[in-house]
Amino acid sequence: HANMIKRRELDDMANRLRELSNEAKRPTSDNPVVKEIKSLERRLERAVNRYEDAQEVRKTYEQIVRRLKEERVSFANQLQAAEATLKAKEADYEQLLLMSHDANHSKEMAKQELTKFEAIVGEERKARERELQERRALVARKQEMNSELERRGKG
Repeated sequence: HANMIKRRELDDMANRLRELSNEAKRPTSDNPVVKEIKSLERRLERAVNRYEDAQEVRKTYEQIVRRLKEERVSFANQLQAAEATLKAKEADYEQLLLMSHDANHSKEMAKQELTKFEAIVGEERKARERELQERRALVARKQEMNSELERRGKG
């Protein structure tokens, strides 16, 4: 019986020794294993943050892809409408260009006609002026002759 008690005490002491030994093996802040664990924990935390950021980016891109797929359906119709509008605008442009050429041609023709008309009017004015001068000269000669005749007749 005393042997058993001693044996129990010995077992208790051995257990206590194991516990103390395990406690001594527990990491402390100076222990390189603890430092490595803390380093790994920080790396894990950064990796988790990067993973969460990547998930947010992935969700954003999935939304963009979804929206692009939705827009793809109506894009062909929009493109056709834009092409039809472009063709109509090009046709309008060509028509306006022709009208512009016609208008410029008409303007040039009108300028030429105006120049001719101004020349004709100028010539006619000069002719009328010459005729008027000739008539005035004729009237002056007739008046002179009349006054000469009157003087002779009174004299």
